[in-house]
Amino acid sequence: MMKRVLRIVFAFFILAIIFNGNISCEAAKKAVAVTKIENTFGNSYGRKAAQDLETALTTILVQSGNYNVVERSQLDYVLRELNIASTGLINGQTAIQFGEMVGADYTIIGNVTLAEFQSFNNYLYKGHKAKVKFNFKFIDNKTGIIEISEIVDGSDTVSEFENKYPDRDIMIANAAEDAVKKVKELIDAYNPVSGIIISLSDDIAYIDVGKNNGIHKNDIFVIYEEGKVIRHPNTGKIMAVEEKELGKLKINSVESDYSIGKIIKGKGNITVGNHVKRGK
Repeated sequence: MMKRVLRIVFAFFILAIIFNGNISCEAAKKAVAVTKIENTFGNSYGRKAAQDLETALTTILVQSGNYNVVERSQLDYVLRELNIASTGLINGQTAIQFGEMVGADYTIIGNVTLAEFQSFNNYLYKGHKAKVKFNFKFIDNKTGIIEISEIVDGSDTVSEFENKYPDRDIMIANAAEDAVKKVKELIDAYNPVSGIIISLSDDIAYIDVGKNNGIHKNDIFVIYEEGKVIRHPNTGKIMAVEEKELGKLKINSVESDYSIGKIIKGKGNITVGNHVKRGK
């Protein structure tokens, strides 16, 4: 009987370790709410582009490994409870309340301002082009502040030599995906994955972020050291910290909680403890 009790206790102990491990792994990621993309351009291409943008945003954020995307049904329920459309989240306090209710660190809202398909002939090159413009806002749900507000465009071009009668829906989808890649670059630049060098041997460096943080092979990291703290002259509030770039690191191998890379551009004295952040 005693052995059986011990086995049960041990099983619960193992489950607790696994459960806590999963929590810590997820905690490293930011939660993002992708709301319904509005079609303000008005035509059928606009409707298609809005759907494609929403799908592509969700897919690219999840596949990056950096973000958890909140279930759409949950977002719709909370918006109904707050009795607002997604554009109402531009109001700072509403965005904070929304973030608390859905468990999102950030919210993306936006609308299609252009979606069109055109054929062209410039004598040297003849073909078809799909264009999409996406007006999006990236809101910090902890502060209610719009951190990014941009209009990004995407396109897809097919020559008549490749295909005289291309599928227009597919081309609109490709243009939307092209725009979404630019959106992700802006979001990643605002919220870069960062860590430190934990081991160094010649031009090989180990850093303390890995698969759990969305790191992939061939990612490029900027190596830097922090310098002077910049304070507001009137309030004394810390506004920024100077960064001196020391080099760049290209990731060759990725494990769950660390990565190994090769220093490809050394500009200074790189040592253990130097900071790294994903860049270009």
